[in-house]
Amino acid sequence: MNMEGKILRFSAYGALFFAVLGIAWGWAIDSKMITFDGFYSFISLLLSLLAIEATKYINKKDAENFPFGKAVLEPLLVIFKSLVLLFMCTSSLISSIKQILSGGNEVETSSALVYSLISSIGCIIVYLYMRKSSKNLNSEIVKSESNQWFMDALVSLGVLIGFIISLILINIGLGNLSKYIDPGMVILSSIIFLPIPINSIVESFKELISFNADESIYEEINSLVKEIEKDYSIRDSIARVAKIGRELKIEIDFILSKNSKIKSVDDMDKVREIIDNNTNHFKMEKRMNISFTNKRKWSV
Repeated sequence: MNMEGKILRFSAYGALFFAVLGIAWGWAIDSKMITFDGFYSFISLLLSLLAIEATKYINKKDAENFPFGKAVLEPLLVIFKSLVLLFMCTSSLISSIKQILSGGNEVETSSALVYSLISSIGCIIVYLYMRKSSKNLNSEIVKSESNQWFMDALVSLGVLIGFIISLILINIGLGNLSKYIDPGMVILSSIIFLPIPINSIVESFKELISFNADESIYEEINSLVKEIEKDYSIRDSIARVAKIGRELKIEIDFILSKNSKIKSVDDMDKVREIIDNNTNHFKMEKRMNISFTNKRKWSV
């Protein structure tokens, strides 16, 4: 199993543990926040299993049916995962608002504190492991998985802080206010988390429609192309760069003239080698198409 598969499998085991722990503990002490945390982990587990199978499929070579590769499946999967998380956060937000309006919810604070401490430490450990392990791994799926654990760690820390506040309120004689802490934390967590899946959806949609790659990547490649244009007396050039999943798609059209120093196929291949060698540092699978023409209409 490759590193990507190992990281996703580790994530799935972690999600299973925290899903069972959170749902069981939350139901036992009637805490909406802890149950929310458990269900988030359960959904993370299902998405992790989906990510594992999708990664296997993407990595499997199938040039006959996918002549342009399967990179487009990666942003599609990220969009699906983000939509599920968006739905969960939204439904939890609405449910907790209704609970506050109906008078709040009493929770066994000491037991909730024990859970939130275990969950906070555990989620942070998993997140840090995934971030470290995937540092040199170009995978949008692993990145999305890591973001899920970051969100889960924030939820658990929020639970911990919230129940500490609840315990303080009880000890100073404001126990009635503590009933609003549990649903209040769900509302706060949901509001904080909503931008994360929304941003993932936007970024992945950009990849699906071949939106320009990161500006720094485009500028670096375009500068290289302009240097080649100058060195080989090329009349003009057009560079298109897009990121789709784990792939970097580079399409360059050179428009030649009578004065251009490119006279043969060997000259063209030499230029291709220059571009290839100078873009190897991008930690993505490259898909390059570099063409040469005397007529601008073939490059537009």
